[in-house]
Amino acid sequence: MSPRAAWRLESLGFSKVIDYVPGKQGWYEENQAREGTAVDETWLGDVADNTVPTCGLQERVGDILERVKADGRETCVVVNEQRVVLGLLRKKALESPANRVAAEVMSSGPKTFRPNLRLEDLLESMRKSDIHTNSLVTTGEGRLLGIISRADAEATLAHEPASG
Repeated sequence: MSPRAAWRLESLGFSKVIDYVPGKQGWYEENQAREGTAVDETWLGDVADNTVPTCGLQERVGDILERVKADGRETCVVVNEQRVVLGLLRKKALESPANRVAAEVMSSGPKTFRPNLRLEDLLESMRKSDIHTNSLVTTGEGRLLGIISRADAEATLAHEPASG
């Protein structure tokens, strides 16, 4: 089971949850320094926007909405104390009654991407699936590193020299 799933189960009251131990791939999934030909590639961890709004499971939607609007955003990532992604509040969820809490209206288990995914590969996938929304970037343990939009991915690649 993934660490993110383990954290979510713990937040639901399960106490005996087993986690895995990462290896070399885990180093890259933690967005750690790399060497060799990998430094010439643009990975998601290199360009993810880490200023994404976050909230806890028990925060009121009304309070969250104020922060999200003040930041000029339309979504909020629900995280625990370790910044592990538990859910996502999209625009519709943020329009819920102000007294509801994030846990009641969030989308659980949003799709996430690792920081060691090449930006070109994410963009290709977004184009194939006609995705224009933000993508969440997390470590192998599910900790939020940031977000990247399709527009930002395209702009970043447009300003890079062709590899080869």
